[in-house]
Amino acid sequence: MEIADSDVDFSDPHWGSDQLVKISIFAAMQKDELAKLYKLGRVIRIAAHANIVIEGEASRGLFLLLHGTVSVYKSSLETDGLIRLAFLEVGSCFGEMSLFENAPRSATITAESECFLFELESKVFDAFLESEGNECKARFYKRCAEDLAERFRRQNSDYVVSQRLLWKYALKREDKQTTEDP
Repeated sequence: MEIADSDVDFSDPHWGSDQLVKISIFAAMQKDELAKLYKLGRVIRIAAHANIVIEGEASRGLFLLLHGTVSVYKSSLETDGLIRLAFLEVGSCFGEMSLFENAPRSATITAESECFLFELESKVFDAFLESEGNECKARFYKRCAEDLAERFRRQNSDYVVSQRLLWKYALKREDKQTTEDP
């Protein structure tokens, strides 16, 4: 669902908390905590076709797409180009892993249209967690562990399916070559 600029006050922390709770890793946080967190971030405007993050650059925080669409690209070693992995719409987030680790960006994100993004720097988030105390931290990290387990389960399932398809294709190809050989 696309949000028109005139429909929403991006600076409203209550509206922002309603957006943040939709991000899986923030789902265990309370509404007042999310409103505080939203106030600590900033809303930025990105022009269409601009790179938001570039694969390999230093991580600096998470982004939540408030308006517009973006594409996720990964470098291809085979073609020396980019492969489009995903198309993200309003409500999607990216860069959340930078809240846990200081590793280079794993993909390039490019704006497909004019975008408004909520940006939360990892250092600001760390300070927020410290200020909110151990109960908030425990809820957050427990939810992160659950999210990671979900992702791992889904990845395992996807891997099994892809391996079955590859073997099925390989066996069909082998059968075809066997029947064609005299």
